[in-house]
Parts: sequence; C-alpha cells; structure tokens
Amino acid sequence: MKVEILIYGYLAVCVAMIIFNIVCIFLFRHNDNQIVLYSNEFKNRITRHIKSGTVDDGHAQYLAKKLRRARNLMAFDVTLGELDAEYHDEIKSYIREMTPVFVELTRLYSHKNEIQAAYFPYIIEKYRLFDSENAGVIIDSLYELIKSPSLYSRENALHAVYSIGNSKYVIRALEIVNGNEFYHNKKLITDGLLSFTGDKSELNSLIWEKMDEFSVEMQTALMDYIRFCGGDYDNEMLKRLKSDEYDREIRFSAIRYFGKYHCDDAYEQLVKFVSANDEGNWEYEAIGAFALANYPCERTVDVLKSKLGSRVWYVRFNASQSLERLGLEYADLLDVFDGDDRYAGEMMRYRLDRKKLFAKGET
Repeated sequence: MKVEILIYGYLAVCVAMIIFNIVCIFLFRHNDNQIVLYSNEFKNRITRHIKSGTVDDGHAQYLAKKLRRARNLMAFDVTLGELDAEYHDEIKSYIREMTPVFVELTRLYSHKNEIQAAYFPYIIEKYRLFDSENAGVIIDSLYELIKSPSLYSRENALHAVYSIGNSKYVIRALEIVNGNEFYHNKKLITDGLLSFTGDKSELNSLIWEKMDEFSVEMQTALMDYIRFCGGDYDNEMLKRLKSDEYDREIRFSAIRYFGKYHCDDAYEQLVKFVSANDEGNWEYEAIGAFALANYPCERTVDVLKSKLGSRVWYVRFNASQSLERLGLEYADLLDVFDGDDRYAGEMMRYRLDRKKLFAKGET
C-alpha cells in the first residue's frame, strides 16, 4: 500500500510539472507577442516623430509613461535596434531629444528589483544615451548601482559610465568598486575599461595619479588594462618592476607589461628574476621566462636554456615556449638534446614537434 501511495504521489508531481511547463509556454508566448505589439507601436510613433522634424511634447510624455515597465523597455530596445539601421543619424538626434525622459527613467530603474535595475544601464551603454555634457544629472544614480550587491547591476552600471566618456566619472566609479565589500572580478574591470569611449590618455594619466591608493587587486586590473591599451608607460612600470616594496602581484603585472613592450632598462631585472632559482617564488621565474621572448639575444637564449631543467613545470614550459618564439630549431638546441637533463630535452622536443605538426596543418 505504501508503494502505491509513493507511485501516485510521483505521478501527481509529474502531472503538476507538465501543467506548470504548459502554463509557462503560454505565458512566454503571450509576453513575446506583447513585446512584438509594443515594438510595432513604438516603431510607428518614433518614425512619425522623426519624419515630422518637430518637437512633440506629447511623444516624450508617452515615452516616459510606457517605459516605466521593463517589458515595454525591452520592446523599445528592439525598436531602436531595427530603426538604427535605417535612420542612424536621426535615431542619435532622437535620443538626444529624449534625454529628459531617460534621466527620469534612470532614477526610476535604479530603485527597482535587481534584474530591472541592471537592465536600464545596459540600455544607456548600448545606445550611448548620455555623454560627458549631459550625464551629470544621472551619474549619482549609476554610482548607487555600482554599490549594489548584484554583479549584473554593478557591471552594467560600470559599462554605462564607460560609455559616457568622462575620465573623472570612471575614476570615481573605480574608487567605489575598490571600496565595495562585494567582490568584482578584476578581468571585468580590465575588459570594461578597454570599452571607454573618451580620451584614453587622460584616463590613463588619472589612473597613474591614483594608482597607489587602490587595492592590490584593483592595481593589477588597472595595470593589465594599461598593458592592453598601449606601451607608453615604461617609467611607471619600471618603478614597480624593480622595487620589492610592491606586492608580488603588482610586479607580476609589470613583468607581463615588459613581455609585450620591449624596454632595455627592464632586461637586467627580468634576467635576475628568471635566474633566481628560488622555488618559493617560482612565479617570478615562470612569468619572466615568458617575457624574455621579447628580448632576443644570445644571453636570453642561454638563460632560457638553463630553465628547461627546472623542477617547476611552469618554468620549463614557459622557457621552452619562449625559445620556440625566438625561432630556435633542432640544430640550435643540440646541446639540450644531447645533455644529461632528460626533462629539458623532452620539454623542448615537445615544443618543436608541436610546432612542426601545426606547420603541416595538423592538430
């Protein structure tokens, strides 16, 4: 009897799940249909507004009322995407004309639930709703979203700030993230800064002015951004490369920088890191070995060869990779293959065999 009760209970749960899925399908279809209907309505109204060439206060009031609901905002997003292909310049002018509406919506959505609060900054960034001249009225709302425990709200708000193109706004946003109790992945910071639409030279100068005030993790994110952004900051990076007063993660970022941008003044320090033979700090050797590929010379080759026999796999791997990047072939490494260090020979043979396979189009 107990078994039958369990079976009936299981069947009831299955039936309930089927009914739930059917209801969800109808609801989703209904929502999709509603979005299509509103999108068509927006499209007709916006097109008329654009073609009339006159300021229509009624249209702004209509938009302010309709876009208070997230579903309507989604439809508006679809509409702008479609119209932008045909009326690109007109849509940009339309967006500037509707700035007061978007100001009010920014304040409204910043107080909605996490998902809706995260959505509107996405719209700001996507359509560049604000620039450095008119963003002052909404920047505080974006700052509040950056303090949110929701990752999506923080990230979308940051991207909205980047899209404004004001360096000082970005620095303030980074200070807020730095002071937050909520973890924000440093790669998101690095990648986000690369999308900044303003004067990058001005932004980078402000970053260096504030650099030492940030946490170690934020500093490494900013230094990675600088590395991807350009190679005009050798002096600042050398200071961090050579001084043991800086955290090791900061020095690692400096090593990676000089692995991308050649600097004669950095060479001796890089060789010192790679030649240290300190297994407790093997990361310096590993990252330095990778960076030395940017410094082709006989001494570099000798230093890298000496690391092929390291007891740390990452050091061996990076040294072999750098020797390959320097263009060395089998004939240049006979001393390694004929030597007594089996690890060194195997690692280098793996790299060169792999290179030969790729050259033949095999994987």
